[in-house]
Amino acid sequence: MIEVLKNWNLCDEKVTPIDSIHKSTWDIGGKYILKHNSNIKELYRGIQMANLLATYNIPVAIYEKTIEGQWVTPDGTFCLMKKMMGNHIDFFDTPNMIIEFGKELAKLHIALAIIEPQIECNDNNFINEWQNYIKPGLVNIPDDIIAFIEAQFFDMYIKLPRQLIHRDVHAQNVLFNDGKLSGWLDFDINCRNVRVFDLAYLLGGLLCGKINDLTGIALWKKLYQNLVIGYESNNPLSKDEKEILPFMMIAIELLFVTFWNNQDNIEYRDNSITLVKWLFDKCKKKEFLL
Repeated sequence: MIEVLKNWNLCDEKVTPIDSIHKSTWDIGGKYILKHNSNIKELYRGIQMANLLATYNIPVAIYEKTIEGQWVTPDGTFCLMKKMMGNHIDFFDTPNMIIEFGKELAKLHIALAIIEPQIECNDNNFINEWQNYIKPGLVNIPDDIIAFIEAQFFDMYIKLPRQLIHRDVHAQNVLFNDGKLSGWLDFDINCRNVRVFDLAYLLGGLLCGKINDLTGIALWKKLYQNLVIGYESNNPLSKDEKEILPFMMIAIELLFVTFWNNQDNIEYRDNSITLVKWLFDKCKKKEFLL
C-alpha cells in the first residue's frame, strides 16, 4: 500500500479499509478515498465520466492526479479521489428522501444523455444479455416466467428509449448530507441501456429481505411511488417506461440468479429465485400500477 500511496505523496497518512470483502477501497487520512479496479478500462471510464458530469453540476467525486500528472497509478489499477461529505441512508428510515433521490437521478440521466457521445461504453441490450448470459445460467425458474420474459417483456423492452445510465444504483453508491444528495459513487460499470433499469435496480435492492415483512412491503410500495414522483418532477417517464418498471425488476433479479449461481452462492441464488417468483405473482395481480 505504501508503494501505491507514493504516487500521491501520501505515505504518512492513516489507511483504513472501507471494502473489507473485495478489498477495493480505502480511506486515506479521512481526506481521500483510494480505489482499486483491475479492469483498467472501467477505471478510466469512471474517472472520465465523473470529470464530465462535474461540468453539469452533478455531485461526483473529484479525482486527484498523481505526482506524475496521471489519473491512475502506473499499473493503471488505482485512483485517488477527494472524500465527499455525506453518509449512506436507509430509505426505510427516511422514506421522504427517496423523492429527493428521484429528482437527482432524473438530473443525472439528463446529464448522462448529454455526455454519452464522449463516452466509450458498453451497449447492454437486455435481450442479448438474456440469450448469451442470463438464460443459460438459470435454475429453478418456472417455465411461465421464462415464457413471459421472452414474449411480453421483450415486446415492451424494444419500444423503450436507450441512453447512458449509471447501471449500479443502490443505497451504498449515494451519499446524502443535510437532506440533500451530496455524492454519486462508482460509475465503473456504466453502460447504454433503458433508463428505467436504474430505477428498477434500486427498487429491487430495497426489496431484498422484505417480502415476508408486511409493514416493510407497505412502506416499500410507498417508496416505489415516491421514487417515480421525484424522478418525473425533473424528467417525465413515458407510459411504456412506467408499465415495464416492475417487470424490469424481475429481469434484473433473474440476472442475479445466474450471477449467484455462477458464483456457487446457493443462498443468494435461492433468495433471488424467491424474489423473482414473488415479484411475478404481484405483477400478475397488477399491484404495482402507477
